[in-house]
Amino acid sequence: MSYESMNQKQRKLYDKVKKASGVLNLQKSEVGDAEAQAIAEALKVNTTVSMLFLQNNQIGDAGAQAIVESLKVNTTLTELGLQNNQIGDAGAQAIAETLKVNTTLAELALGGNQIGDAGAQAMTEALKVNTTLTVLYLDVNQIGDAGAQAIAEALKVNAKVTKLYLSHNQMTDVGGQAIVGALKVNKTLTSLELKKNFLTNTGITALNETGNTVCKLESLDNQRAPSPADLAQIAARAAANPATEVQQLRSKLAAKDQELAANKQELATKDQELQQLRSDLKSALDRIDVFERNEPPVGSSSNFDGPIPPVSLATLVTATNNFAADSLIGEGAFGRVYSAIMPGTRVAIKKLSAESKQGAAEFKSELDSLSKFRHANIIAILSYAEQGDERCLVYEFMPNGSVRDRLSLKNDRPPLTWSQRHRIAADVSRGMHYVQTAFPDHVLFHLDLKTDNVLLDAYLNAKVSDFGLVRAAQHLDEKSYLRTQTVQGTAVYMCPEFLLEGRMTTKTDVYPFGMILLELVTAAKPGPRLKTDMRKAVKNQKSIEMLDSALKPTEAERQSISEVVTLALECLEDDADDRPSFGRLIASLDA
Repeated sequence: MSYESMNQKQRKLYDKVKKASGVLNLQKSEVGDAEAQAIAEALKVNTTVSMLFLQNNQIGDAGAQAIVESLKVNTTLTELGLQNNQIGDAGAQAIAETLKVNTTLAELALGGNQIGDAGAQAMTEALKVNTTLTVLYLDVNQIGDAGAQAIAEALKVNAKVTKLYLSHNQMTDVGGQAIVGALKVNKTLTSLELKKNFLTNTGITALNETGNTVCKLESLDNQRAPSPADLAQIAARAAANPATEVQQLRSKLAAKDQELAANKQELATKDQELQQLRSDLKSALDRIDVFERNEPPVGSSSNFDGPIPPVSLATLVTATNNFAADSLIGEGAFGRVYSAIMPGTRVAIKKLSAESKQGAAEFKSELDSLSKFRHANIIAILSYAEQGDERCLVYEFMPNGSVRDRLSLKNDRPPLTWSQRHRIAADVSRGMHYVQTAFPDHVLFHLDLKTDNVLLDAYLNAKVSDFGLVRAAQHLDEKSYLRTQTVQGTAVYMCPEFLLEGRMTTKTDVYPFGMILLELVTAAKPGPRLKTDMRKAVKNQKSIEMLDSALKPTEAERQSISEVVTLALECLEDDADDRPSFGRLIASLDA
């Protein structure tokens, strides 16, 4: 269209657009296809307008085709509003062809038009190659399941669109399921609006359970039933299409019905197997409770490797550069821990402080007990040094530090996944069960079990450490106890009977293990309030709200977390008799 061939209204619009810069608002300007063609000619030469709003006019397919044809040469327009016009599939297809080559448009509004599945399919082909569009409005159109399925396929590969509006279309659960598949893959879409479609609770539930934590589903519950006009449109589309949507839907429903029948049969079989496994597990747990005190575990005294070899203090002084500050990696109540190389192997050297409660006799006693510990989840003592009042222990080096450090994200290390946390819990339970059952004639108490004393190796396997407070009792069963006048340890991890009475039972170390479980779930600091808050949250069915924000659990992991929380609160029972044994905890965590 030449300027000379334009009528007065067209020339007026042409001049206005040609001279415009920044934002140009032509809403409700009675713009039809002829006027849109004049606007398109002006856009070909304009280099300053960045946003053009043409909503609420009478632009049809021809006008849309003219405008988007100009965008193949225009390099400044970043936002185009064409809502509430009369654009159909042909116009949408022309827009799609332009999007394949345009590299400046970032936001496109096509809501309130007459775009159906064919137009949506064309648009999504463009989205597979376009690299600039971030916001797309396709709401209040006539897009059904075929269009939704095409959109879903595009979302699987598009990495630019962040906001997509598809509300008030004609999508059913079939289209919703396609979107579900896309959301499991797409990581860039942050907002998706699907309200006022024909989704049922089945489709809504599936969309809410994709595991996608990036995309927010706006007003998903606000759906509608098809109106007579909607049904007429769907029927017209079906009649025009040999492979009708209805036929496709019936075929898919039939396939799903067959799949459901097969799944029901498989579920019935699995349920029988589960009931048998539960019965077997209960029998095994009962046997554990009865015999764990009397049966020495595999790897007990017959497999011990003998006494820990001594090493000269001078060797440790040399390895740590005289216990230099740059070798220091930790500090606790019993002394400082240094990193060193001996010989060719990195080790951790604990130098007991002069103020340590451990005297020479206790030091020898601890060495004698720990020399018999050989377990994958107990820190290994490699050697020791003793000279005068100087005493040192040499341990295997644990490069990933303590569980407490990892939960606190110390040194900017990545957060632990739920799978890693669950494995840590199982590791600690196995290590502590070994501590209590390693000797057939007496039981050992750790008495300072906490996340600071659970260390992680290079593969994040957990090992219990720091046996400075270890105590032994002869022939102690679950109903017996040992009393001490010197209560030592970390108060927030102490069970009531030990903290208040100095009374030790086989369930004393189970209590701090429960606190460790809550820390693994929440990453919160230990203490009575953590226990109280979790009990209240469980009662109100809001325990998931206390979850560590670094965790992004799947549905299956949520169930696992719930089970661990239940175990934790059982371990934290005030009455020792109500706490599970470590043997029972192993069976639960390894299930």
